[in-house]
Amino acid sequence: MKVIFTEYNLSSFEDFHDKEWFRKTYNLVKGTEIESVAEEFTVHWYGSARAFILPWLLVNGVYDDINSIVPLPTSRQDLWSDYLKRSEFHAALWKLAENTYCSIYYAYENLVVNLLSKILGKNVRVTDRGFNSVLGKVYGDKFVGKIWNNNFVSMSREIRNCIVHNGGKASEKLLRMNLQPHIKDGGIMYSASDARQLYVELKPLAYELLQESLMKVRARK
Repeated sequence: MKVIFTEYNLSSFEDFHDKEWFRKTYNLVKGTEIESVAEEFTVHWYGSARAFILPWLLVNGVYDDINSIVPLPTSRQDLWSDYLKRSEFHAALWKLAENTYCSIYYAYENLVVNLLSKILGKNVRVTDRGFNSVLGKVYGDKFVGKIWNNNFVSMSREIRNCIVHNGGKASEKLLRMNLQPHIKDGGIMYSASDARQLYVELKPLAYELLQESLMKVRARK
């Protein structure tokens, strides 16, 4: 039976959207050859962050509306806990955390692929034979090791693959990795905090990738 894991604190679903990072990224790519690629990426991340906070907005909105009419003797966390008594709410939180995790990672993967395609002047895919080799030739093995093959990114990629292609169960590949998520009865226990951590960890890598790609595109002119 599928094990559903949700977090019990309202703060778990607070906003993680980083306006300053987005502003910095926009200023980096504005008017450059990679602006459209970066825009596609940031729009997906922005949408993921907006969807992520829907439960938080719901509970705070209900609390504020009631409290503005009749002062409540309970806290926002108490109201959140009342919502958690409903199995449907648990399921919604579980899928929201899962979908956010996948969308954050996949947007990052698409950024890597689209930037590589831009530099090479042709479309490439992760599934192409020799993709890692081509990536290394363009960016250098050391840089690729940082933004694509490090333990965290590799684990995140495999978690996403397990969610999409293996029903959320840990694959043999994931179980062999040095870095692993929490696993129970063969299922990966991802949560809101995991989606938040993924965003935080990938942010600086995405920015460095955009910086490096901008130099590569200009060097090939």
